This record gives sequence, structure tokens and C-alpha cells, in this order.
Amino acid sequence: MNSPSVTYEWIAEFNPDMASAIVNLVNCATGDGGTLGYAELMSVAEAQAFIEALRRSVVAGESSVLLGRVDSQPAFLVIITLNRMPNCRHRAELSKGVVHPDYRGKNYVQLGFRALVQRAEQLGVDQLVLDVREGCRAHALWQRFGFVSFGVLDDYARIGGKSYRGHFMIQSVTALRALVLPDNHQST
Repeated sequence: MNSPSVTYEWIAEFNPDMASAIVNLVNCATGDGGTLGYAELMSVAEAQAFIEALRRSVVAGESSVLLGRVDSQPAFLVIITLNRMPNCRHRAELSKGVVHPDYRGKNYVQLGFRALVQRAEQLGVDQLVLDVREGCRAHALWQRFGFVSFGVLDDYARIGGKSYRGHFMIQSVTALRALVLPDNHQST
């Protein structure tokens, strides 16, 4: 049996196929947990607005979008958003992270984190911050990769009339590198 082909690319253009792949990934994760800022699948108008805002942010150099594929199928997405404040440029936000349900638990996320670390270093980013709903699958994943909470907001998200707590988390790029790029796998 052949090993799957895993590729990662930093997106520069948002052609219709790329936009569709990104929206489908977000919708897959939303459909099985609603943890990405959407309690339901994005409408056509929401999807168009999301992609257009993402395209503008990438063109402006404010965000980077990593798309991972397994055997050419979209499997993983992460969006890094740089901090525009002069005193905070060492910090970036992981503003979205998505793994397609079919590819969870198969070590593809660790490979994606390797590309993420390398990009953060290229951008001069020393700290990664994010926010996540407490107790969800993504919260456990971030903790597994060394992200720690530095604050908790009780009324972070509201879904179906219920309020959920959210965690604001941080991890240094150096510490993340040590987890995902051991000495024998260092690359530039």
C-alpha cells in the first residue's frame, strides 16, 4: 500500500477552486462542532465575504494561509494574522485552524505545524496567540502542541442560546519548533 502524498502550500491567489477548498474545510469543521466562529455552515454570501476578506488580508501582507493536501484533497488549513502594532510585531494570531474530519489523528497536523513554524520564523514572529472554545477538540489539540491559556472569557461564544467559555492561549515559536522539528528534522 502506498503512503499518501502530503503537500502544503502558502496560498497567494484565491481562484474559485482554492476558495471552494477553503470554504469546504471551514464548513466541514463547522458541521461537526461549530468551533470556528460559525454555528452553521456558511451561506453563499458569508463564504464570499470570508474569502474576499482573506484575499485582501493576504494581498496586504497581513495574513498567510497554509493549505495542506493529502493525495490532492484539502485536509488542513491554518491562517496566521500578523499584529500590525509596531511594538507587537513579534506576535501573530492563529486566526483559523481546520483539519478535515477524514484526516484527523493521522499526524498531518504535526507536518502542518512544521510549515507554520518555518513561516513564523521567516516573518520574524516569536509568539503565536489564539483563542478557542473551552473543551472542544481544537482546545485539546492546541494544548497537545504546548499552547497554554493566559486568560479565560466566560461568555466567549454563544451557540443555540448557550454561552461557552473561551481560552486565550500562547506558545513561543521556539518551543513549538522543538516539538515539531526535532534536531534531526531541522530545515530552513
